[in-house]
Amino acid sequence: MDLKVDLIQADDLGASEVELWRQFVQSDSLYETPFFWPEFTQIVSQVVPDARVAVLHRAGTIVGFFPYQMRGRTAQPLAAPMNDYHGLILAPRQQRPLLAAMPGLLRADSLKVNGWVPADFGGPNRRVLRADLRDGWGKYDAERRSAYGKFFKDKDRARRSLARDRAGEVWTEVDVRDPARLDELVAWKRDQYRRTGRHDIFACGWTVDVLRALMMERRPDFGAAMAVLWAGDRPAAMELSLYGGSHYHFWFPSYAADAARCSPGILLSQDTMRLKSADGFKIFDFGFAGECYKKYFCDIEEWVTEKTVLRTGWQRLADRALDEVSIGPAKTLTESLRRRWAVVEACETTSAGRWRGATAAAVTGLEKLRSHAQSGSA
Repeated sequence: MDLKVDLIQADDLGASEVELWRQFVQSDSLYETPFFWPEFTQIVSQVVPDARVAVLHRAGTIVGFFPYQMRGRTAQPLAAPMNDYHGLILAPRQQRPLLAAMPGLLRADSLKVNGWVPADFGGPNRRVLRADLRDGWGKYDAERRSAYGKFFKDKDRARRSLARDRAGEVWTEVDVRDPARLDELVAWKRDQYRRTGRHDIFACGWTVDVLRALMMERRPDFGAAMAVLWAGDRPAAMELSLYGGSHYHFWFPSYAADAARCSPGILLSQDTMRLKSADGFKIFDFGFAGECYKKYFCDIEEWVTEKTVLRTGWQRLADRALDEVSIGPAKTLTESLRRRWAVVEACETTSAGRWRGATAAAVTGLEKLRSHAQSGSA
C-alpha cells in the first residue's frame, strides 16, 4: 500500500502522536536505545537548527516517524553528529522502506547516517558493543574477571596507583547534573579535539545546548547525567551518558591528562556499571567498536550502517567512481575525509563555518597521507 509522508516541524507533534511514537518504541527491542525515544526528539529539537520529523502514513493511519535535521539539501539524523543510533520508528509488522528510498521520502538530495538501525544489507556496516547485566553486577563481574583476569587485575592496580598519585581516595559519583561540571567536561573534550586534529563539535554552540538541555530536563525513565571519578580532591575522569528505561548509553567521556596512565576512563566505566546496575539498568551501551578495552566489557555485538545515500543516479555513479579510483592509503583518506565532512556539515550551519571545517579536515588528511608515504619510503 502506498506510503504517504508528511514533513513537519518537531514542535508540531501532538500529544496523541507522541504517545503513538512511544507505543512503537515499547513494542520492539530494536528501539530500546534512548536515541529512539520521543523524549529525545522533544528535548533536542528545541535547540537543534532546522529540526524536523517525517510522519509516515498508510491508508490514513500513522505507521512511523523519523526525526531528522536539514543541512542545505542534505538530511541527517536529528542532533547529528551526536546521534549514535537512528532509523525509522515503525508500528509493529509494518513493511520497512529501503534506506535507498529515504532521500526521496525526505525530499532531500542525500541522507547521511552513521548508526542506521537495523543495519542495511548493502552496507557498509559498523559493529557496536554492549554489556548485558540482566543477571546483576556480581555475576557479570565474576564472568568478566574469569575470562580476562589479567586485564582486570591490571585495572585494580591502576586504581591503587591513581590513589597514590593523587594522595587521596578514588571513588565515583553518579547522577551529577551540575552545569559547571558539564562545562568542565566540554572544555576537556575541546582540548582533546585540538590535540588530535578532529573537528571541534562544540565550537558551533548548539551541540553544547543539546547536552545541557538533556541533562537539565527531568523526565521519568529518560534523561542524561554525568558520572565523575574522583581521585583526591579533583576529578580524574568524567562522562555524560544518555539513558532510557533499562538502557544506559555511555556517550561523552574524557579524563584529566595527569591521570592518563591510570586508565581513569575505564575505571569510571566499571564503577558506573556497578552503581547504575543497582538502580535497575540492564544494558550498558559502549557504542562503536574500535577501542581495544571495550572487548573486555562487552558480550553483545550488533551492527549498524554508516553511509551517504544519494538520491539521483548520477550522484551515485560519481560517488562509486571516487571509491574505485581510491586504493590503499588514498582509499583510507577518502573514507576519513567523508567522515570528517559529515561531522563538519552536521555541526556548522553557516558557509564560513563549513569552509573552515572542510579546510582543516583536508589539511589533516593530507598530513596523514604524507606521513604514511614518508614512513613507507623510509
